Amino acid sequence: MNVDAFTDAIASGTVEEIKNTRQNCRTHILVLREVTAPARFTTDGERGNTMTVRMGRPGEDTVEIRAVDLFYRKQPGAERRTAKSLQRDVLGGESEACKEDRMHPNDMRQNTPESVLFGSAAGNQGVSQRSRVYYNSAYSLRDASVTLQQNTQTAAGDEARQEASEGQGTWTPDFVRPGTMFPSVVTLDSALPEEVLFVLTVLDRTNHYGAGETRGGNVTNHVLGVYAGRDEGPANLEVARETVAELTGDEFIHASDVVEASTLPLEDVKEAVADAYDNTTNARGLEFDRISESDVNEVLTALRDESILHRIMSDQLGAVEDYVSRAPGGD
Repeated sequence: MNVDAFTDAIASGTVEEIKNTRQNCRTHILVLREVTAPARFTTDGERGNTMTVRMGRPGEDTVEIRAVDLFYRKQPGAERRTAKSLQRDVLGGESEACKEDRMHPNDMRQNTPESVLFGSAAGNQGVSQRSRVYYNSAYSLRDASVTLQQNTQTAAGDEARQEASEGQGTWTPDFVRPGTMFPSVVTLDSALPEEVLFVLTVLDRTNHYGAGETRGGNVTNHVLGVYAGRDEGPANLEVARETVAELTGDEFIHASDVVEASTLPLEDVKEAVADAYDNTTNARGLEFDRISESDVNEVLTALRDESILHRIMSDQLGAVEDYVSRAPGGD
């Protein structure tokens, strides 16, 4: 599938013009986030973020686990940094705003493709912009007992240099083991087709999550499909529960076998997540135009061509400049 065919295929979930009001069109990107190097998903720098949830198909074989919680507010930060870097590289030569836009919370440019899409509560133009990219917390398919390990560190903490008494030279934070996987849905609300392509590019190019000393790790984003329409889709926890149910079978007899497994086969999990999303949407009577993983991968390959990406982002910039001129606080 080429880029033009893809934009036609997602027409039911995208808009022709950015407006200052919601237009009831949504595009859902189904992602499987796979940890590929020891990662720290913590708040205090030591204890891994976890949540007690029940996995498996409700009403059937279920099991309670302590899942690693990839908190929703921590996912877009890394992707926004990639997005701002991308627009500086691609559009910086033709837009001063794109050239200067960086992740400074109170000094973001309010007239760039990234800020108009991902939102900004405060900026140097004195206006605010709500986000049209929605996330929610993602949960590991397996229990924390098999996905977390403690590694002794010799750094004392966040500061580059500080006084330390005896015994303060080491600490043992929780690390998420490589191979841990998180089904995750990224939803775009009232977005242009070019904005969907922009987010797909960002997901494809973001492989490090976290900031500072409390969070961080390498994560590969596997895009398993794109769903376009007018409906809200299922939440990450619903998809994770159904994924565990899908994985039960010959190798894993019960849901407890899945959540306690030392590893899970990536390709099996990818298939199970896609089936879980389809099962959940069908059970709720939701209607979407679906673009498969193989078609999305062809689009992602095309977006790695800098000339194609420049054309798309230039069109996106033109639409954003038109929107800013019409919206409150515009020039």
